[in-house]
Amino acid sequence: MPNAMKILVAGAAGQVGCRLVRQLLDHNHEVRGTVLPDDPCLDRLDGLDIELAKGDLTDEAFVNSALDGVDRVVHTANFVGPQFDNNLQINRLIARVCGERADQLERLVYVSSSGVFPNNGEKFACAYHPVDEEHPRHPDGEYSLSKQIGEEFVNMAADYTGLRTVIVRPSHVQSGTAILSQFTAERAVQILKIGQASPRGELYMADGTELWHGVEAQAAYPDQPCSVRDSEGRSWLYQPNDARDIAHMLVCAVEEDAAVGESFNCGAPTPFYHTHAAPLLAELTGQTALEVQVPVWYRYDHAIGKAKRLINYRPRGTVEAMFESALRVRDEGWIDYTWE
Repeated sequence: MPNAMKILVAGAAGQVGCRLVRQLLDHNHEVRGTVLPDDPCLDRLDGLDIELAKGDLTDEAFVNSALDGVDRVVHTANFVGPQFDNNLQINRLIARVCGERADQLERLVYVSSSGVFPNNGEKFACAYHPVDEEHPRHPDGEYSLSKQIGEEFVNMAADYTGLRTVIVRPSHVQSGTAILSQFTAERAVQILKIGQASPRGELYMADGTELWHGVEAQAAYPDQPCSVRDSEGRSWLYQPNDARDIAHMLVCAVEEDAAVGESFNCGAPTPFYHTHAAPLLAELTGQTALEVQVPVWYRYDHAIGKAKRLINYRPRGTVEAMFESALRVRDEGWIDYTWE
């Protein structure tokens, strides 16, 4: 384990940030975390031995003060949704202020998103599958665009100042009970609706067929577990990212020398097959899985071999582990900050 460092976690109370803080502490690092002055998620950090910096990351003076005396920075702070202006300003300021300290700061780790590609083919067809770090960029919305521009701010700071940087691109982040809704009839309907509204995507039916009506007609209820195949019998694929695994990769990005100057995809160990996940969910929850077949193949996949090879990324979030964890959250009120 490397020597202890003082790490700034921007967005420490967030879904990923609160889990990252715990893993950094487990590695004996000292942590300073930025939180909003009235952060609604501050209780996620209760009882942790960290320094809190309360303020607004769109305020340059606050960003400067937050960086004082730290060795490395992990930037997880962004609003998921239509907060384009705020996200842009946060990304710009953190990259710029870190760049101004390039001679002192050992590393900036920026948390981007797989949405910069994107890697699910819903709105734009992927150039190839699985999507790796070299895949062309085509952000699928304002949030993803803010992430891509954030990458450019980080790269610009690195080019101009010599700042040591790492970019991490998580796939679909999951925590709590969220994974339980990803293999249902309702979710399949949602995916098919998005696909039919997106002529440049992989799921679009040029003849106008609205495929979701068949799924709705067969489903006993919206959240019935649903296994989907295409017309050739190929299972739909979905490769999410447990928030604890993202935190683990960020620790690798902070600590491993080989991370500097690189970008890494972050995802589950392998894509989850609907034909395995839906029956498993049904078995675990005492339901019957619906099996449907449609003429389109949904592939939400994310090549993670580079991170495994270079920085020792070892994700634990298999579909079995994520279901087990989510059911503990649902049935026991457990909070999944860690795997144990």
